Amino acid sequence: MTSTKDTILACARDQFLSEGYKGLSMRKIAIKAGISATAIYRHYDNKEELFHHVVKKGFATYTQYLRPAQNEATAELRLTKTLSNALDFVLDHPRYFELIFVKSDTKDELARHDDLREDSKISFDFYTVRLQECMDEGYLKKDNPGEVAALLLSAFIGFFSLYISGLLPRTKTEIKALYWRSVHRILDGLAR
Repeated sequence: MTSTKDTILACARDQFLSEGYKGLSMRKIAIKAGISATAIYRHYDNKEELFHHVVKKGFATYTQYLRPAQNEATAELRLTKTLSNALDFVLDHPRYFELIFVKSDTKDELARHDDLREDSKISFDFYTVRLQECMDEGYLKKDNPGEVAALLLSAFIGFFSLYISGLLPRTKTEIKALYWRSVHRILDGLAR
């Protein structure tokens, strides 16, 4: 069962994505959520605080998808699981992907809040550690893991930006197959 807070956050996310930050309205969010505007103010003081929590929820959701990869037995399996979980995140939560990786208002929000910059850094650091482990175990050739993480994240963000904009195949089967072919092309170039 979805909590009132989660419903508010989802409605605010969707309104932001369709109308931008300036179009974010507590009244419109309340109508979409099926609650009173007063009910929103019980949870959030203003639209700035609400938007902050929407962005925070996006990063937390993404991190929640990545973390299980840490439990895999080898560096190669941890990296593969990370890439698989990133795919699942986009397919399950395309609106949060768009919010945290595509929208410029999110970048502005990150610039104003240290806690959000830390949240956004978690995924970058997660990829960096996975890549360093693969280099240490010999699965990937030695390189700068931070630069390789930037390459992978750039490819990931670009690929899924094309997907959510409708420029790539829309069925899950087609997009998964194309994603893994793209991932393997990149990893083949990084392999020993």
